[in-house]
Amino acid sequence: MTHAPQQPPAGWYPDPAGTDGERYWDGIAWSQATRDKVVLAPPPEAPNASYGQPAAGYGRPMSGAGVRTGAPFGWRFLGFAIDFILFNVVGGLVLSATGVSQRLDGELDRWMKAFLLWADTGATGDVPMPSPEFWNVALLSTVISIAVFALYRTVMLGLFSATVGQLAVGLRTVRLGAEPTSKLGWGVAALRGVIGAILYQHFLVGFVNGIFAAFTKNRQTLSDMLSKTQVLKIR
Repeated sequence: MTHAPQQPPAGWYPDPAGTDGERYWDGIAWSQATRDKVVLAPPPEAPNASYGQPAAGYGRPMSGAGVRTGAPFGWRFLGFAIDFILFNVVGGLVLSATGVSQRLDGELDRWMKAFLLWADTGATGDVPMPSPEFWNVALLSTVISIAVFALYRTVMLGLFSATVGQLAVGLRTVRLGAEPTSKLGWGVAALRGVIGAILYQHFLVGFVNGIFAAFTKNRQTLSDMLSKTQVLKIR
């Protein structure tokens, strides 16, 4: 009886695509995770005929830890766009259920009416400003939004090491230098979830945070750097 050759264990191999780096073999198929080639002293030759090749020309296994190339910016942006839409739907429902959005709309409507009346009458006094209640409700809305977004990110990262958007486009968040299949852990998930939720509350700060992934060496955002994580493309 002819047996199929046994596949090599999961690990880093010379990239079969022909680049100078290495690609991660998960034990079944080649992933999208790559890294710079790790230069090691040549190990002594030892018989290891029990491991077959995954396919012709894929080379021999390479060992050693290293930091992989992060997911391309376009995939990360698409994953975030999906999460942003989902968060706005869920966040809007929470704000409406708690009555915060209605209170905020009411205060904004009163301020706009006072401002238009001031403009129409040609008054020379001070420009009407929002009431203290408006700022109180606006602050409450921001706090609730941060809490909902942080909870969503923490739970998803803790359970799946990826948000819904990341799962949809084949991304995974791992600790910097960890294997693509490793779990993130609840402590790191909470840290990254809270940091990201705070940064993305301000459009400009959120944009700067995200754009870092297009220019940093390991394609990390500020959230990644502060939590020592990295997002990889695994499929």
